[in-house]
Amino acid sequence: MVIPAVVFVVCFCAGVWASSRWLPPLADGAVGGIAFFAVCGLLGAALGLAGLHIYSTVRTVEDFGGGLPGEMKGDLLASELAELLFQVGSISGLALVVYLLAPSSPRADDRARAAADPPPGLPGV
Repeated sequence: MVIPAVVFVVCFCAGVWASSRWLPPLADGAVGGIAFFAVCGLLGAALGLAGLHIYSTVRTVEDFGGGLPGEMKGDLLASELAELLFQVGSISGLALVVYLLAPSSPRADDRARAAADPPPGLPGV
């Protein structure tokens, strides 16, 4: 029972670290901080859940060993994959909704505006 907990914690930490490192910035202040914390936590939970599903699927296939015909293994993998995508997709979708509803950073707005409307006189424009 220790291995699934370790898999979840490692995947959760990797998800939180990756999302906190590569997400575009949100606005400073209480609302932006809470939204950033929630998004990083939800994405970490999604990655942790994906790791648990993969571990569970591998253990299930190993437990059956060679006793399952190839057709049954395909059905087992397909049902596990569908369950993984539904659960992880729901959490990731919730994280996306929180991120999109959170106030964005003024720096991110300035970069987006500059990319959409470059100043005149730049070479190649």
